[in-house]
Amino acid sequence: MGNLVKEKLKKGQKVIGTFFSMGNPSAMECLGYTGMDFAIIDTEHGPFDTESAMALVRSAESVGLTPFMRIADVSHKEIQRAVDMGVQALIVPCLRSLDDMRKLVDLAKFAPIGNRGFIKGRGSGFGYKDWASGSVAEFMAQSNERLLVLPQCETAECLENIETVVAMDGIDGIFIGPFDLSISLGLPGDFENPVFLAAVDRILAACKAAGKYCLIFSTSTEKAREYLAQGFDGVAHNTDFTVFTEAFRAVVSEIRG
Repeated sequence: MGNLVKEKLKKGQKVIGTFFSMGNPSAMECLGYTGMDFAIIDTEHGPFDTESAMALVRSAESVGLTPFMRIADVSHKEIQRAVDMGVQALIVPCLRSLDDMRKLVDLAKFAPIGNRGFIKGRGSGFGYKDWASGSVAEFMAQSNERLLVLPQCETAECLENIETVVAMDGIDGIFIGPFDLSISLGLPGDFENPVFLAAVDRILAACKAAGKYCLIFSTSTEKAREYLAQGFDGVAHNTDFTVFTEAFRAVVSEIRG
């Protein structure tokens, strides 16, 4: 089985997911029964170490969710551990320069695209999954194909270079972080400001022109539908803890009348 999200995207289908921060494998399994396509294990803001994150990857796989991970930064440890454990998409925050982007690709992709350190880790069944059992060269090519590298565009510097970024080999698409992008533009939370809207349009247009994917974070189902209609390939809707809390607040409110 390949990267199910990437397979859907290549067919022009839209994908839906959420950020996962609560940390319980059973909660991850529950998401698998919602119809969602992916869950982003948030190791930037979430409380996860390597072993707990790997347990969440296993839980996602067990219910047909494609495991994404937002890592903390562009470093060998962050990237290597994520891809080795079986994460199929990297969301990467706080990138500002083209050098950051090049380092990301270099660490995430095998040669000839990058220079990722070689091992047949847990994500490949330790080399025993059918797709990983061929030659070293075949394994490297398959790994590169299966992994989505999606830097976040959430800084003014990234926005300024967005056309160059999406043209880079090894960058599979962009994930827009609206909150941090608006803050970086000096418009914190002003999502209807023409400057912010023009920035979002520019990022989406750059991705489309380069044949790359573009996903974005949403905080309401109405906005998620708008983004998909606008042409985004997918949305990460809200966070697990927000949806959990709001759902039970509504339940309590309804019971109390």
